Amino acid sequence: MAKQAALNPTEVKNLDRIYREGGLAQRASPHVHYHDSTCPHPGCGHKMEWIDFQFELFGDADGIYKPLVKSWWEGTGFAGRCPQCDGWIRFTTLQMEAINEDEAMSMARMPEEWHTVAQFG
Repeated sequence: MAKQAALNPTEVKNLDRIYREGGLAQRASPHVHYHDSTCPHPGCGHKMEWIDFQFELFGDADGIYKPLVKSWWEGTGFAGRCPQCDGWIRFTTLQMEAINEDEAMSMARMPEEWHTVAQFG
């Protein structure tokens, strides 16, 4: 059986763009699988491989759900604190990225208790 070649970064970004366009059109609730699932803050080690954010459970469509869903599918992502180390993370469809407080304050942010509503796998 022939081994398939991995996609190059340009192909991955193209496929991600198509995926996000469909999600934005549907205003779908964000959920994600991260291959690199460890919190991006050095020394943390908290695993977040599968996340179903479930923003609809906060009951604030205009204040929480709509802005976060829009930011997610437009590709900007949103900020939230790691449930273990409390460091700020930018969550996108492609990756988790450690960010600082100033960066977090300049983008859409999840509620502090986001991890109590989200489902992890």
